[in-house]
Amino acid sequence: MTLIERLAKRLGWVRTGKRAAAPTGNFQMSAVNRLTQSWTTTSASADSQARQGLSISRARSRQLRDDNDYAAKFISMVKTNVLGEAGIHFKSGAKEPDLVKGNKMFPGPPDVFARKTITENWWKWGTKKYCTVTGKMTWCDVQRVALEGVATDGEHIIRKIRTTKDENPFGFTLKLYEGSRLDDQMNELSSVDGNEIRMGVEINKDGRPLYYHLLNQDPAENYFFRTGKFERERVPASDIIHLGVIRRADQTRYNPWMITSGYRMNMVGKYEEAEVTAARVAASKMGFITNTGNTEYQGEDDGEGNKIMDAEPGAFEQLQVGQDLKIVDWQHPSTAYQAFVKTALRGVAAGLNVSYNSLANDMESVNFASGKLGLMEEREVWKALQAWFIESLCEEVFEAWLTQCLVGGAINLPFSKFEKFNSPVFRGRRWPHVNPAQDVEADIRRLNSGQTSISRLLAEQNIERDELLDEIQSDNEALESRDITLPELISKLEVAEATAASQDFGPTE
Repeated sequence: MTLIERLAKRLGWVRTGKRAAAPTGNFQMSAVNRLTQSWTTTSASADSQARQGLSISRARSRQLRDDNDYAAKFISMVKTNVLGEAGIHFKSGAKEPDLVKGNKMFPGPPDVFARKTITENWWKWGTKKYCTVTGKMTWCDVQRVALEGVATDGEHIIRKIRTTKDENPFGFTLKLYEGSRLDDQMNELSSVDGNEIRMGVEINKDGRPLYYHLLNQDPAENYFFRTGKFERERVPASDIIHLGVIRRADQTRYNPWMITSGYRMNMVGKYEEAEVTAARVAASKMGFITNTGNTEYQGEDDGEGNKIMDAEPGAFEQLQVGQDLKIVDWQHPSTAYQAFVKTALRGVAAGLNVSYNSLANDMESVNFASGKLGLMEEREVWKALQAWFIESLCEEVFEAWLTQCLVGGAINLPFSKFEKFNSPVFRGRRWPHVNPAQDVEADIRRLNSGQTSISRLLAEQNIERDELLDEIQSDNEALESRDITLPELISKLEVAEATAASQDFGPTE
């Protein structure tokens, strides 16, 4: 036994032919060998990764959104499922303080006047006239533009601007910036107070944003009156909503949502383009005429010395003696095309965290059970995004708007009760049951068996209990005042039970 063999045995290596196997006491993922030599062994911080590829990934994500059908479908799915047809619904939840009597606490009654005043003024401010500095977007438009900007660029900038009452009776408006307006090439130590500037965001030693350095024009603006000289505006962080999904603790900028699936999505698009081109070439049957004897060519010249002959559909030309026809067959379309695209799009859907069947519009192999399972899982993703969007944008805008309205007198309510009035209720859209009859009957069974409550069932549909009960009471009073009686509704369960009873015991006399 050689010295190397004895050393390998002592270290726990097993000899196999001429190559020693790696020890089995470590994780296989951390092995460094010829099979993993292309796999990275180093890690980078969130900001280091963003700085290296943020502008490139943002540009490619925008190109996919504009040119790739599946990327466009993903953006549409995000806006449709997170916002719905009318955006995030708002209602004021202002109420009187809770009362404590003895050892019992009673919830305070709603402040009807405050709720009505705040809600009416919020919807009035959300019109095109007051919501943004451009006067072109409503509050629903702001939500859609901001959400699409985040889904495409990974981030969006909303600036809160205080105005005079002459310009805006509410004294508050918004200005929207795309993520590229935040100078990601600005990385330095601030000369003002020693803060660190990372990709346009000025932070203190704890990583808290203090200022945002916004460019006066988009770096990609090269068509209208570009001067070539960029100026930056140092805007306090209190005036900025930097909208993005945080994935790492030390993250300063945000990556596009399509960053993991964009490469494969682009490859699918290029593959489809190549297949279509190849199919077109294959459909145009082409060939070459060869001379096997001394026959002269009878065709035309393309002007560069090449002999060519045009062919018409359904027509054949008799060849001269000594000529032969060689047909070129490109073997297209390929049978592997559909399977490859489906497999690739499944990976894309996984990267985007959506259902493949929804993204690809492919319901061919979906049955009811699998379709319902995928749809329910996907809806949980949309609910999580709704909660993030409400917390990150809607509540931030409402608090700034309410503050300015109470201070400026646009709303006739005392600022001393700000905490009471700052009780917005934002609710995202909900979806109809996949199988309404069975789902409703299941809810009734759960309710009757004590496994749930009316409040919980309504919360699952994002319906406020008191609001629903008030509407039912109002409807009943309206029907009674008009002497209208609705026909009694018998549930499917009651009908089934009655049918079963009649079959078991026979007809009654």
